[in-house]
Amino acid sequence: MVIYSRTLAEHVEHLPQVLARLHEYELYAKVSKCSFAQETISFLGHIMERGRIRIDPKKVQAIEEWKPPSDVHDLRSFLGLANYYRRFVKSYSEIARPMIDLLKKMETWNWTPQCQESFDRLKRAMVTDPVLALPDMSKPFVVETDASDFALGGVLMQDDHPVAFESREVKRCREALFSA
Repeated sequence: MVIYSRTLAEHVEHLPQVLARLHEYELYAKVSKCSFAQETISFLGHIMERGRIRIDPKKVQAIEEWKPPSDVHDLRSFLGLANYYRRFVKSYSEIARPMIDLLKKMETWNWTPQCQESFDRLKRAMVTDPVLALPDMSKPFVVETDASDFALGGVLMQDDHPVAFESREVKRCREALFSA
């Protein structure tokens, strides 16, 4: 469990509230497994610090060392990891599309130069230390959107910093509607 507070004073206020709620439902935190008032934490493959979130450097290293997939199983593994971090990648669906197309039932395995370029671009996007801002619900958000012939994308921003990127592939039957 992570209890995020913007200041130490807020944290001191939030902590008893959370512990009381846990107690109310007969749930308990083991003190020996707790860390309090941490400025930086590693959690589920992410590093959170000072209102920012980034990919854990250990995961970045694994991504950097990832070899091009040699079969569908390898590709699924890579895309599974990439998909987990997709909110850090602007235009994820557009970048990943050549590889995603290889996973379609009617496709035979053919690692093309476009697939290699897609793989390299996606790796580069994930390892260039993308940093997202943690949202502050007291401040306004800005949403910027974009569309191509086969993908829709957007970024949620606050104070000119990205909070999350989002993108979706446009299904082939809908492509004609968006490209007009």
